Amino acid sequence: MDKPVNTSAQAIDNSGARRSRNRKTAFQLAKVGLWVFPSNGKVPLVPRFNKADTSLTKADVEAAVEEFMEKHEVEPVHVGATRDPEVIKKLWRRFPDAVPSVSCGPSKLVVLDSDVKDGGPAKMAKLFAEIGLPEGVHVSATRSGGRHYVFSDPFGTFTNQAGLLKKLYSTDVRGRNGQFVAPSSIRADGAAYGSDEDRIKFLRAVVSGKLPQLPQEIVELIGASTESETSLSDKDAEVKRYMEELESGEREDHAALFDPVAGKYPLDYIKECRPDFGFAYDHPGEDRSANRMQAATFLVGAYPELSVNDYAVFCEEWDGAGDPDTRQLAREFARAKLNPAHVSKPSDGSAFEAVDDEDDDSLGAKPGLTQRAGELVANYRPIRWLVKRLIPLNSVGALYGLPNVGKSFVVFDLASHARRGREWFGRKTRSGDVLYCYAEGAEGFAGRAKAWADNNDTRGGDVALMDNVPNLFRDSKAAEKLIAAARECEAQSGQPVRLIILDTLAAATTGADGSSDKDMGTVCERLRKVASALDCAVLIVHHSGKDVSKGMRGSSAILGAVDFTLLAEEGKGASMLSVEKMRDASKAQSIRFKLVEVVIGRDEDGEDVTSCIVRPVTVGEGIDMAVDDEEVTPLKVSDRREDRVAMLMGVAREQAEKAAAADEPLSSVALMPAALREALNAERRQFCDLDGKPLALLDRTGVKRVIDKAVEDKVLSERRGRLYVVD
Repeated sequence: MDKPVNTSAQAIDNSGARRSRNRKTAFQLAKVGLWVFPSNGKVPLVPRFNKADTSLTKADVEAAVEEFMEKHEVEPVHVGATRDPEVIKKLWRRFPDAVPSVSCGPSKLVVLDSDVKDGGPAKMAKLFAEIGLPEGVHVSATRSGGRHYVFSDPFGTFTNQAGLLKKLYSTDVRGRNGQFVAPSSIRADGAAYGSDEDRIKFLRAVVSGKLPQLPQEIVELIGASTESETSLSDKDAEVKRYMEELESGEREDHAALFDPVAGKYPLDYIKECRPDFGFAYDHPGEDRSANRMQAATFLVGAYPELSVNDYAVFCEEWDGAGDPDTRQLAREFARAKLNPAHVSKPSDGSAFEAVDDEDDDSLGAKPGLTQRAGELVANYRPIRWLVKRLIPLNSVGALYGLPNVGKSFVVFDLASHARRGREWFGRKTRSGDVLYCYAEGAEGFAGRAKAWADNNDTRGGDVALMDNVPNLFRDSKAAEKLIAAARECEAQSGQPVRLIILDTLAAATTGADGSSDKDMGTVCERLRKVASALDCAVLIVHHSGKDVSKGMRGSSAILGAVDFTLLAEEGKGASMLSVEKMRDASKAQSIRFKLVEVVIGRDEDGEDVTSCIVRPVTVGEGIDMAVDDEEVTPLKVSDRREDRVAMLMGVAREQAEKAAAADEPLSSVALMPAALREALNAERRQFCDLDGKPLALLDRTGVKRVIDKAVEDKVLSERRGRLYVVD
């Protein structure tokens, strides 16, 4: 058995000093912005430890509590990882001997955990000797003599998959689903996870904001998930060949290669097939290497004949590529050839028809393989809308947003209006039956339905409900089951089903990897089969990530496969439903709404039971603000430097008030510059300048100037990379 590290000075210690140290460490971790929870070293003592408690919905918490009680026959003290000092106090009162663990996903960290029993630390030391240990990486000892290498993972890229890193280097990965015990923590048996010095270095590394991301060589090892794959190096035959081609080959003009009309490899085709490529191309991240690697997989996937010199020309003209050298281009291109992205236009339903391939050799003699544009023109018919200019028929779409923004209330209101053929926020709907599949349980849904019925005209039909979302990933017959349920509805109502709602995508894809293009591709194909068979719209309700600007949570395959996406966002005085994607039509429409709390009954103590209904936001008496974006006149404001500082302080105080514990002064709440930048730009989106032009969003430099001015004016203070409101 391996001897624990650093235990001699802290022999078995069940005193208050050990408990106080662990509790103090938990507070310190939360103070620097990390999400923590108690564990016994290996086993988390709270459910949903890999989620931030602030990101969990009421339904999420209730489900976690139910699962925990079934397993442990006791209610959990808390659900999720936390940064709330009051919650930390409560947790360590309940678990005084617990050690503080860090939840990697919410904390935006990824940890390489090298196992001593298989020589992991020595193997990793050799690997880093070859590729170089990145500056700023935090390394600390585990209790058994292993090593934790802590890196930044700002986009939640990595899971717990280790690929060849585990096979060749005996090292696990703790990504967005993982956790690790904080440095210097001491278990009840005296086993320590590093020293006080390790803890201090770790906290300083986090505060500095300079933790590096994983080196590309390790990313490649993690991504090499099959035993047949090997990590590419400069000695690889393909890499050598591509380097030779780059050094000696002639390169064509960028327009000749990528022009949307005359180019050999028009980028617009890839953008049409994979909108996630379009977003990444137009909004590249700061990691130029990651940008190039992602773009290379799309280029090779769309155009297999594309050469490494063509890829070099692409990088020369793209701002997101940086300035790569020959070695980098060759390695990236070789990796992309091994793992190209899937790029093709979404299926129109014909993929589900039977195919007779017995006569493949005689395909050249068969007529009907091509058609003329004139035939398409002759058979053209305009888009048929379920909800005018929002939801087309024979389509698959998604409505997404942060938890608690009101997505399910909006969707049920939409369903109820469409079932009765009534206008919805001033937009025509096509009358027909509606099937709503939900997974939250009848009680929660009943409250929402009663709230709507008590406050609306219920004549003209009723929404069909299905208290069971079919598993579109595991169940190969899920599409057929949905179609059969819809046919049953049609037999009852005598009307065709025009809309099927799946609330939520997560409930309908249990067991699937939400970040896997393959898994999500299977789900989207089955959804399209349903839409095609019934000539209806299929709408999935989904969550965004914590940063709404980065789109839906999980795989980009969802965005690439759906026909439309609707984003629900909370705003000042009103929420908004906007079209983020609309295939073959305008996407400039938006709806402004508010949730109105209504009483739906009284409980056994005589207290009001409430739910919510959706109502348009109005200005004055009876004026509907559910209009197109271009028809709304935002408030005009001055945009001088002092005005920007005032706006910054408004959002800074708002963020501090949300994060402050009970009786905690705002001046002690640490604010992250990146979060302030995001909040400031979100606020600026609400206003126009004095000339009526929308306020320009500020880049990192622009926001820094505003922050510097606020610090100069002594309304903000800055310490160790964190900002504090000055009372």
